[in-house]
Amino acid sequence: MKKTASIVFLMMVVLTACNFLDEDPKSVINSATFYKTETDAVAATNAIYEYLTVGTEGIFDRGFGGIFFNDYWVLKDILSDNCTETIVSQEYRTLNEFGFTAENERIELYWQDLYKTTQAANIVIDRVPLIDMDVMKRDHLVSEARFIRAMMYFEGVRFFGDVPLILHEIIDLKDAFVARTAKANVYAASIADLEWARDHLSSTYRVGLGRPTPMACTALLAKVYLEMGEYALAAQQAEIVINSNQHPLFTDFADLFKLSNANSGEIIFAVNYSGTLSQGFKPNQYHVRLLPPNLHKNGEGPRNAFGWEVPTEDLYDSFDPQDRRRAVTFITEFTYSDNSTVTFSPHISKFWDREEEPLGNNTDMDVIYLRTADIMLVYAEALNEIHNGPNATAYDMINKVRKRARFNGETELPILPDLAGLNYQQFKDAVLEERRWELVMEGSRYHDLVRMGKLVERVEAAKPSATPMPYHVLLPIPQRERNLNPNLTQNSPY
Repeated sequence: MKKTASIVFLMMVVLTACNFLDEDPKSVINSATFYKTETDAVAATNAIYEYLTVGTEGIFDRGFGGIFFNDYWVLKDILSDNCTETIVSQEYRTLNEFGFTAENERIELYWQDLYKTTQAANIVIDRVPLIDMDVMKRDHLVSEARFIRAMMYFEGVRFFGDVPLILHEIIDLKDAFVARTAKANVYAASIADLEWARDHLSSTYRVGLGRPTPMACTALLAKVYLEMGEYALAAQQAEIVINSNQHPLFTDFADLFKLSNANSGEIIFAVNYSGTLSQGFKPNQYHVRLLPPNLHKNGEGPRNAFGWEVPTEDLYDSFDPQDRRRAVTFITEFTYSDNSTVTFSPHISKFWDREEEPLGNNTDMDVIYLRTADIMLVYAEALNEIHNGPNATAYDMINKVRKRARFNGETELPILPDLAGLNYQQFKDAVLEERRWELVMEGSRYHDLVRMGKLVERVEAAKPSATPMPYHVLLPIPQRERNLNPNLTQNSPY
């Protein structure tokens, strides 16, 4: 039965690859009628973003939402020392406890979302250049698709290691049975996409917010090179981002998560959501999954919140009590208009703009994928590796991030002093901690622990019920995909 379902899924991907969404003329892509005009090219490109956000509900009956709907940011923190899963679903609980197998459905759906999005990008990359239209505009749209394809392969290789590298639209089912490609070659393809996109994205032709820019390409290149261990190249790309000053740090950490600041300031690239102005159901799931349950009463407080992912005590206690990021990241009490207050264990509230969305649910909050503080810490980490210890610039990067955390919204507090006098390992550990405090639930922690060789050690310390093993630095290739595609090998020892 499972194999049949997978075959049906793959056939649907192929057969509906040119008809992504609903019957809205902006998003219908039919091979018999499309790819003739600039309007068609824009619609084809827009369709890719649906796979990042709401996914393909209504087409498939398995899963819900795209890559960034929840699993991108949920999996990275429950597979770490940051968060614990409270949902009764076994597929999430086994991930939280590191008892998952290759049969885990969340891993399988994540894999499928990566490749559905890649297929959508490949269609644009292959077909839009054939349209008779303005060359600058055509190249810009192809650049958007290549940026997203690079992003998907970056995410895939970080979780699974070697993955099938598919760089053209799948038209025939036999072309989907691809073996895994060495991760070095996958990284190389991502770099090629990002460099091409960087050089062909237009500064004047934009078809919407939440789209990649040349600086987003450069920022993602910095992260790709860091994961590869190419520290000089990572530092070079990060330096370009920082020195450009196109995305200066917000003065107040809280400003990052105000809806009025979307796609501005420090935010280099974000995946855009809308819970109120969208066609169909397109809200982000931050509030549903993270905010405390049972707080809504008399028309006040978070509505439809379940608190499925909660911070570990280890995470919450690691913050200096006066660190601005702790007050912004967590909620421990709620006061109603009648001045009654309820207290509870910490929950994650950093994405809740209480003024704009007092009821929480159906949020317009974007998923921030690239921002300046992240790249500053990438730069600091790379410089520490290059010089076998921090230099002045590495200290400057991390200390600027710490300086902002001292700002309580009004004044600078005497906490989190500037770092100095650290050796290589001490500075590396400091970067790991700073990234933890800065990037809770932003898709970072699992990969940071893996990259720095701390996954088992830190998860065991924070979650005694979890049983992480050294091989958990990679996830298993979904067994259903292997049943369908005999060319897929498995990560050992799954």
